[in-house]
Amino acid sequence: MILLTSNVQFKSTVEIASWSSESSSLSATIPMFGVPSWVRAAARCGFPVEAAFLEAGIELDVNKPSGGMVTADALLRALNVCVRSSTTHYFPLALGEAYVFDRFPQVESFLATSPTMREAIEALPWIRAMQLPWLWVNLEETDSEAAIVVTLDPELARRAEAPYVIEIVLAACRKFAKAMLGRSLSLFPQPQHAVQFQRPRPDNAAMFQDFFLCHVQFGAPRNALVFPKAMLDMALQGALPSVHGQARQAIVRELEASKPHFASTEAVRQAFEGQPELLKGGLDEVAESLGIHARTLQRRLQAEGFKFADLQAQAKYARARQMLSKKAISMESISVELGFSDRRAFTYAFKRWSGISPSTYRTRVLQSSVTVLRQP
Repeated sequence: MILLTSNVQFKSTVEIASWSSESSSLSATIPMFGVPSWVRAAARCGFPVEAAFLEAGIELDVNKPSGGMVTADALLRALNVCVRSSTTHYFPLALGEAYVFDRFPQVESFLATSPTMREAIEALPWIRAMQLPWLWVNLEETDSEAAIVVTLDPELARRAEAPYVIEIVLAACRKFAKAMLGRSLSLFPQPQHAVQFQRPRPDNAAMFQDFFLCHVQFGAPRNALVFPKAMLDMALQGALPSVHGQARQAIVRELEASKPHFASTEAVRQAFEGQPELLKGGLDEVAESLGIHARTLQRRLQAEGFKFADLQAQAKYARARQMLSKKAISMESISVELGFSDRRAFTYAFKRWSGISPSTYRTRVLQSSVTVLRQP
């Protein structure tokens, strides 16, 4: 069972003078990121990105260090416009393939110089903290396979653009994984990976197959990039320990200095990931672990547009999926660890989170672990 955590501890230290119960995380402003990636993806798809930005209400100022501030809602609108404007390619996959960390080059250095894939995956919580607070990415392992699993914050998951976000993230994960593994990929038989989407099979499913060049499963129990577990700990040819350590230190300094708008949200997530026993408790226990009053934490979360109950539910969902991938862990043990009164209560909650029962999820994931990489 693997939990993605970082050695950067986010602390909720900035007082919020007032907050509104109507606050939305998607309406909060964030620094615009990935502009060069958007430009290259739009060019590949046959349209000028400037028109899409203007239609979505995004005005960029390159004279500012951040390149301008935008809301997540505006980015989603721009994404929708880009998909509609594409003529030669599918924009979400093009954006994932073109993505670079233009505002955080130290992350790219960390990935490129990682000694193993497992260590490179440590960057995922940093990326979430820097750019994508609505994103949950977890590493899940069975006996023979590993999967990078992507879920979204409930508010974003309800948006029509949510599938596009999942597609971008999985396309980008594949890109960086291929770049890091390089020639080592030749050591593994074809196919070397598989991609799973929870969404129903779309009309352009053939385009996904052509892009990923592997088995692509729709209507799957999770959104995931699946690959042989042996890839996780294989020594990478690009490993540069000194540069890797410097990049890690630079990321830590950047995160500690930037005081992200969603610092309280990230602090709660890290608390759940680092102290699973908090999943059994409530707001008071988490606030105590962070050294602040429960009302203060609640006020800050609401100011950031996130709800404690949603954060805890997502953390429980991630933990449940990780344990369900291990056949030896009983449903009763999972229920107890997550703080449910009994197995029935856990089953009800899991169905609410995923749409299927935990036993069905376990069966489908373990079956896919045997077959998904062996599909023609």
